[in-house]
Amino acid sequence: MESSAEDSDRSRPKGYTSVGATRAKEVDFLASVGWHLKSDPDSLGLNGDIVVTDDFVVARYSHGPAVFEYSALEGPLNDDGVMLHACLRGELTLHSRTGVAHLKPFDVGVVQAGDFTGAECESSVTCMIVSFRGAEAHEHYQLLAGHSSEAHLRILNAATSSLFQGSADDLEPGFVQVQRGLEELAKATAIGSRLYPESREASLRTVYVRAVALIGTVASDADTTVESIAQDLQVSRSYLFKAFKDQGSTPSYELRRARMDMAKCQLEDGSSLAEAAASSGFGSVRKLRRALDVRAVS
Repeated sequence: MESSAEDSDRSRPKGYTSVGATRAKEVDFLASVGWHLKSDPDSLGLNGDIVVTDDFVVARYSHGPAVFEYSALEGPLNDDGVMLHACLRGELTLHSRTGVAHLKPFDVGVVQAGDFTGAECESSVTCMIVSFRGAEAHEHYQLLAGHSSEAHLRILNAATSSLFQGSADDLEPGFVQVQRGLEELAKATAIGSRLYPESREASLRTVYVRAVALIGTVASDADTTVESIAQDLQVSRSYLFKAFKDQGSTPSYELRRARMDMAKCQLEDGSSLAEAAASSGFGSVRKLRRALDVRAVS
């Protein structure tokens, strides 16, 4: 079935949808969210659940042998979205403009949503997808994949399963908080996994990408340092600095900038200096004042 992105966007489902009807409806639904089936629909047998908002998608699904082409729909997720694919059962091959990744059970793949082009499997699979907007999306210049931190993945899977069991047709206004929680779980799963390009070479660019993502998650912890970031990424401090130097920056600067952005948001929301310092990772008003003075001068 052929369907343009424009046509799909007009009929794109919003809210919670449980999938598992006739073959024709399965194919139509998949096309409405950008997935175009290129193999025999008789072998698809799609079953799953999905929640879609303007800037977030979470889905858990099972199907038989299939080949899909993916056309990113117009919108925020296409512009600055990250897709996390997790294989729970079977084997799955992901395709993007920057590479190919073969996932086995408890493997995950992370790619910029606009670069993802499709997936295929030769036998039945069960998978999960979380798509979300993120400032780090442009850093995912290539498809990264590897074995997950199983603890993180199990928590993410349990959270999505609980969401689907309690979902209604119309999402409650408070769902935005649930969405943010799932986004953080997805980021933690990616960060806690050993992700590499298909070549398995931990390039400087790969270390930089993972470090930026990690900083965005742990900057609010006052105990986070350049040394702890290097330790979490399992690289030396000098190699971490080399990875950032290659991109014209330093890990110290990125950590300080992330904390400043958080503190600024807190202050704009009416928090005191002490509250902003505590919640943004500075640890003390003195350190926050110093950072604010430096930014004012620069």
